[in-house]
Amino acid sequence: MRSLVHVALVAALSAPAFSADLMVTQTKHEDAITVPGHDAPAKDKTETIWIGKDRMRIEDADRITIIRMDQKKMYLIDPKAKTVSTIDLPVDMKKYLPEQVAPMYEMMMSHTKAVLTPTTETKKIHDWNATKYTMTMTLPAPPQVGGDRTVTSEIWATKDVAVDRAAMSDMYAAMMSLAPGGAALADEMKKIEGMPVLIERTTPGPGGDHKSRDEVTAVASKDAPEGTYDVPKDFTEKKFDPMSEGGMGGGPQRRHGKPTDAGGDPHKGGDKGGG
Repeated sequence: MRSLVHVALVAALSAPAFSADLMVTQTKHEDAITVPGHDAPAKDKTETIWIGKDRMRIEDADRITIIRMDQKKMYLIDPKAKTVSTIDLPVDMKKYLPEQVAPMYEMMMSHTKAVLTPTTETKKIHDWNATKYTMTMTLPAPPQVGGDRTVTSEIWATKDVAVDRAAMSDMYAAMMSLAPGGAALADEMKKIEGMPVLIERTTPGPGGDHKSRDEVTAVASKDAPEGTYDVPKDFTEKKFDPMSEGGMGGGPQRRHGKPTDAGGDPHKGGDKGGG
C-alpha cells in the first residue's frame, strides 16, 4: 500500500476577492528507486495548476484532477482513455473501499502523524522571498518492510503571491483525503503562512533514502480559458476504485505528488505539499 507523494498542495495567503484566476507552473522530480524485486527510473514532469475562488484544476501529460467546491465534487480524469471518475465531497473513502480493506485503512488513518515546524530561515526562490518550514510525517508500515517510516520535507513558502488561503486549503484538503493520513497532513499544511514554492522530501526505504522535489517555476494572474474547470461532455464515467486508481493504490493522485508524504504537494495531491 503506498502513500501519495506529493498532492498536493499550495497552502496560500488569505486575500481579498480576485478578478482573475491564478495559473501556477511547477516541475516535479523523483529519484530512481532500486530495491530487491523492483526498479523504477527517475521521473520528471511538469504540472499546470489553475486556482479559482471555489475550484481548481491540476494537469500533467497523463492526468487531470478538477475540484469543484461549488458542486461538492472532485473529478479524476484520464484524457487519453477519455474517462472520468466522480467523487463526492467531502470524501468518504469507506464508500469506495472493499469491506476487507476498510479496517486497514482506518488503522492507517489513526496511526499516521504529521508535524509542521516553522523556522526563521529565509532565502530567495526565483523572485520570491521564502521562509523555511520542516514537515515530518510518520507512516505506519508492517515489520516485514521495516516498520513505520518517517518522511521529512523541507518546505519553502512565500507571502509574495496573493491567493485565497482558506479556499486553497479546503481544496487541497479534499484531494489529500484520498490517501490514508491525508487529513493529518492537510491540517498541518494549513499552518503554513504563504504559498509553498519549493518542497524537497526524503523518504527512507530498504534501498536507501528516496528523494523528490516539487518546484514552482512561474505564477501568473489571468483568466482561465473557458471550460478549464469542466469535464469534457464526451468522456465516459468510470467508477472510482482506490485500490487501482489512486488513494490507497497510488494512481491518479500520485501525479500531484504523494499527498500523504510529509509536505504533501499542495499542488500535488495527493504525496507532498507545496509548490
